[in-house]
Amino acid sequence: MTSVVLDNVTKQYADAAPSVAGIDLHIKDGEFFTLLGPSGCGKSTTLRMVAGFVVPTSGTLRFGERDVTTVPPYKRDTGMVFQNYALFPHMDVATNVAFGLRMRKTSKSERGQRVAEALDVVGLTGYGERRIDQLSGGQQQRVALARALVINPSVLLLDEPLSNLDAKLREETRAHIRSIQQASATTSLYVTHDQAEAMAMSDRIAVMSAGHLHQVGTPREVYRRPATSFVARFIGRSNVLAGTLLGRDERTHTVRLSNGELLTVPNTENSPTAHIGVEEDIAVSIRPEDLRVVSTGSTDAGTLRGRVSAVEYTGASCTVTLNYGETQLLATVPDGPDIPAVDELVSVQPAVDRLWSVAP
Repeated sequence: MTSVVLDNVTKQYADAAPSVAGIDLHIKDGEFFTLLGPSGCGKSTTLRMVAGFVVPTSGTLRFGERDVTTVPPYKRDTGMVFQNYALFPHMDVATNVAFGLRMRKTSKSERGQRVAEALDVVGLTGYGERRIDQLSGGQQQRVALARALVINPSVLLLDEPLSNLDAKLREETRAHIRSIQQASATTSLYVTHDQAEAMAMSDRIAVMSAGHLHQVGTPREVYRRPATSFVARFIGRSNVLAGTLLGRDERTHTVRLSNGELLTVPNTENSPTAHIGVEEDIAVSIRPEDLRVVSTGSTDAGTLRGRVSAVEYTGASCTVTLNYGETQLLATVPDGPDIPAVDELVSVQPAVDRLWSVAP
């Protein structure tokens, strides 16, 4: 197994803004690590620098103790699964999977054994003689994965490999990829713009935007404790409410929202807003599932009031959208007879222990 370290890595083309701006990452041995962000954020460029297809403008890239910053791709011992799978249509499944072994001049007998083992790992035993055009999209994806794994790479790289699959097949295939990675314990770097995919598969996630790294953490950490308002909005649904910091004590800090309501937010270790001073701008992140509907006449501290503009039925629950001043609030409430109606005035209260402050 091999760790992957990016030390102040930057990639800039000509006079344009950096595609990747001085990022630091440490991917642990055997970890499934995901780069997550919108299109154009620099995640694929970062992956291609790890693969060796792109050379950093500055910074250092290491596999374990080995500096691979300028080492060509074929000398890095990586396996790659591309977005379009890049399979050879004129070759059958077994020949596709064996391609990397042939390039490494592995003996024919060893090739046959390792190809059979790789196809078994991805659940395609007996498919070796099939043509590529005889396979479904999910099966083609698994052939590409087998081809990457058969060479026993130190690092497995996956560039949005599920983007061509339908929603149901994506869910099935992502679970399959994760189980294969756990069984092989191969250090893996995965790129996606799909938050649910990243949350379901990853040991840790790095959230990127405009070439910058906003946060690195476990799925639970980036969801429950986003470092910035961008992360709060990008990971799942969140209400991010602008306000002003009124004061702090040892356990909490008080935020006055733009509409005048006061929220008491717990202090936490390594809070991303610890540097914000009194009377400075701050924002509060509230997940929709952490808001509950209360009596419209409630005067309890932290009560937020708004008028219902939409109700979205999602099965076991409903998402209620409230007009709250110049913004909107989303509240997830259990399905039942008391679901608020459109145009109804509603009061909601957040679960205080789930409130989280972020930089505006």
